[in-house]
Amino acid sequence: MQYIRSHWQGKQSLAWSFWVNLVGLRILITYLEGFTHPPFTEQSTASAIATILFFIVFQLIVYAWQIIGVIRAGERFVSERGSYMMVLLAQLGIAVSLFISVLYIFGAFQSLFTDPNGPPLNPKLQDTIDLDDFTLELSADKRRIHLQGDFKIGITQQLDLLLEQNPEVEGVVLSSNGGRVTEGRGVARLIRKHGLNTYVFKECKSACTTSFIAGVVRNLGAQGKLGFHQFYLDSKFRAAYIDRKAEQKTDLEFYRQQNIAPEFLNKVFTTDHADIWFPTSEELLSAGVIHKVLPDY
Repeated sequence: MQYIRSHWQGKQSLAWSFWVNLVGLRILITYLEGFTHPPFTEQSTASAIATILFFIVFQLIVYAWQIIGVIRAGERFVSERGSYMMVLLAQLGIAVSLFISVLYIFGAFQSLFTDPNGPPLNPKLQDTIDLDDFTLELSADKRRIHLQGDFKIGITQQLDLLLEQNPEVEGVVLSSNGGRVTEGRGVARLIRKHGLNTYVFKECKSACTTSFIAGVVRNLGAQGKLGFHQFYLDSKFRAAYIDRKAEQKTDLEFYRQQNIAPEFLNKVFTTDHADIWFPTSEELLSAGVIHKVLPDY
């Protein structure tokens, strides 16, 4: 309490008040702020309450304490030394910290209401990682949708629109090297929502497998392959608070809900992201990953 009071009254040195109590503490607060909202937490009432409480305590009360302490330390610095240059630089630093804090506050509250499976609000952020295009085609009998290509931003949204326009669809044929985990989950969510069967006659790897496992009846062609490996973060806009292992646990829990054998789950994320594990059709059948092996067509 004495330390808090001394900063508030401007009794600490200007350098200490600025670099430690303002800059250092702002960096720590900005880092911790990421743990209160998506993608670190799920969108929920609890995460909204945590974000609001964090805002009140650290972005209002603590931040006011930080700024006022620096201002008062600056006033004391001028009265003792008669120099305004250091005080002006400190005031500029306060303005910069305020600008950065506003950006992070906006992002925190925005994440509480943005669909994690939808397109980004800023189109400039779309697919900064190198992914190929995808196609969604309706079969001639309008019973299946053929999804081919990488899971890029927008694939969930387009599939949702296609399913709404064609309620008679019964299944999705997947052929993909993978892509964004969130899009794989988004496609999986739609497959479960519409009660669709899933098919793989070529290859379905990485994020694609999550979508496949969402199927009511999961079918693998005679030449079909399912490929599994660890998640990998590859983005210019990587968020430091995204825990790769925690994200893998999220998908493992989903696989468990889809009645995949525990022995199989223990192997799903053991292969390095640079490699791929292709289980045999016998392994997939015995583990409950697939229900049928179909002839290719």
